Amino acid sequence: MNITKFSYDRNQDFKKSSDKLFDVIEQFSEENILDSFFNHYENRYLIPKDVLKQNMKKNIANKFLYKSNKFSDILKLKSIPISLMKNIGFLFLSLFYSSNNMKRKKYKLIIDEIDHDNYLIRFSSLIDLFDKKDVLIFANDKIDQSRFSNYNIRTVNLFKNHNFIDVLKTIYHEFFWGMRICLIASLKLKINLFSESKAIITTFLKYNNLFKLNNADFLFQERLYTTNPIKNYLFKKHGGKATSTMQKSILELCQMSYYIDIDYFFSLGKVTAERAFEYGGRIDKVIPVGSYFMEKNLQNRISQKEKNIDVLMLGINTMNAYERLDKYTEFMNDYYESIRWLVKFKKEYPSYRIGIKHHSSAGSDIIENKITLDSGIEILPKEQNSYELAFESRCIVTWGSTMGYEMNAHGVPSFFIDPGKRNTFLYDLRNKKFQHLLLDNYDDYQNYLVSTISGLVNKDYEVDLSKNLCLDSHNVSKEIYKTFCN
Repeated sequence: MNITKFSYDRNQDFKKSSDKLFDVIEQFSEENILDSFFNHYENRYLIPKDVLKQNMKKNIANKFLYKSNKFSDILKLKSIPISLMKNIGFLFLSLFYSSNNMKRKKYKLIIDEIDHDNYLIRFSSLIDLFDKKDVLIFANDKIDQSRFSNYNIRTVNLFKNHNFIDVLKTIYHEFFWGMRICLIASLKLKINLFSESKAIITTFLKYNNLFKLNNADFLFQERLYTTNPIKNYLFKKHGGKATSTMQKSILELCQMSYYIDIDYFFSLGKVTAERAFEYGGRIDKVIPVGSYFMEKNLQNRISQKEKNIDVLMLGINTMNAYERLDKYTEFMNDYYESIRWLVKFKKEYPSYRIGIKHHSSAGSDIIENKITLDSGIEILPKEQNSYELAFESRCIVTWGSTMGYEMNAHGVPSFFIDPGKRNTFLYDLRNKKFQHLLLDNYDDYQNYLVSTISGLVNKDYEVDLSKNLCLDSHNVSKEIYKTFCN
């Protein structure tokens, strides 16, 4: 099968499209021609075939472009020359910067993938519970280490500090066998497998050495969508007990929810991780703990905030993620309709203070700016703390922000907007248990918002305190720590 030619009907129910994409990836991974490819890496790098297969499926899924409705051109045969050159370049740069460091250290916890100071600050409570000397942080060179002088931080670079012997062996294996095997399989399957080859090699060289020199009981990473089966395997091969991640986003219908590979999944609530199992997830245990991101903000709250915002709309980062988010024909129209509802509501109730808060990294949206122009709606500064603004609000509306789960569970009524009844963030909410959180027509939207702002109890609505969507988040770090200790 030529997987690179896959596309789906953007006019049909996206759940069908998502299932079809998943099935195509599953079928491709079982192609007999791939056996020689997997055998090469299993025999020479001692990585089990099932781990390699899971890794390939995840990487292929991540290369699907929803807006373009196709796989990335990197998977096409025409991309083989550039991928091959990148592979060779990576190997020789790795050799140049390699080392023979054999000094082994022992820790209780490794925190991986830290690439911003704020990310590290979020982990401070958990680090303190373990004791700073027992925690090692893998970070990139963007971290200002002078701010964290009492932390054990290891700078991780794509090319640097790989084991010299490992790099030499890899060059030997790839030049004598790997490249030929990869090329033959690529031509037979009509797909560029050198992209996957590089993913395997880079992960192996990076983490095999890191975990060989830095042994720990537990590995913790922030991003659930970057879980890696090979990293998971290598960590435990070198003495680790369990890998873990936390839920920071809604598991929507897309590749973000495909092939999550982790031992402990610290979820927001009781049912918020179910999507992962539908799409090939390998998770040993789901542990509901609440929102790790919210915990720090709850700790910093001095007192109950005055409610000076009537309706706060929490945006999603559409401008920076069109290819991932725009999954069906009417996606953007549905999204902008949610903005139009807000403008209409403001015109009908001009005395209400209404604001829109976007992600700090969100770009400017020309269409949204036109819709909200002269409407009286405040576009709140992106650098302001979203949690603080939310606690200052009488109610929240959102297209797909995880904060809808978080704030609703902490006493701030939050509604999800679904004008076309096809929002891919909200598929799992469309059942009787959570239907009261969805507003799919303007009349209900108006009614629920007015009732909430006025302080009236709407018999059809109640704050979800059942712990299904999000647990109380005051002590998330302690709950994670207790899990590791037990």
